[in-house]
Amino acid sequence: MHRDPITLEEWKSTLVAALGLVVASFIAWYGLSRLSETTAGDKIGTATTVLLTIWLVSQTWYYMTQVKSPRRQLLLMGISFIQVVPFLFAAVYGSFGYYDLCVVGARGPTDVLYFSYVTFTTVGFGDLHPAGMCRGLAVAEAITGYILLGLFVAAAVGIYARSHSEN
Repeated sequence: MHRDPITLEEWKSTLVAALGLVVASFIAWYGLSRLSETTAGDKIGTATTVLLTIWLVSQTWYYMTQVKSPRRQLLLMGISFIQVVPFLFAAVYGSFGYYDLCVVGARGPTDVLYFSYVTFTTVGFGDLHPAGMCRGLAVAEAITGYILLGLFVAAAVGIYARSHSEN
């Protein structure tokens, strides 16, 4: 069993990785959700959907096989749950374009980010809703939210149970 990090120096690589995830997802959302209507569309949207799928699978594999410390896993999953995944899905929604091409009622980047968080958390207020290919993408985002939340809770409970069984 690997020892959990304690000092700031031991946490440094994990914190840098978490910051990298946040910055990369923000840049993707910022850039892709501001494409002009002539640039955005099915080709760009499909390409970003494929890249998002590859990223999600690779990150899941990395968390489950390469990150040995439960506390590091919890931090990275928490960052993914709170910021990275919803921002990346919002980037994909934005890459399809606005004016009811992907998310009906969305008129800009903040609308698709809001829709992404509502979908990821499975709240589903109903004020915005997906159209076309984005319907399948919204389902995938909701399932991803369920899975990440489950993994996050399982990791938190595992850490809590292990720390209390050692005492």
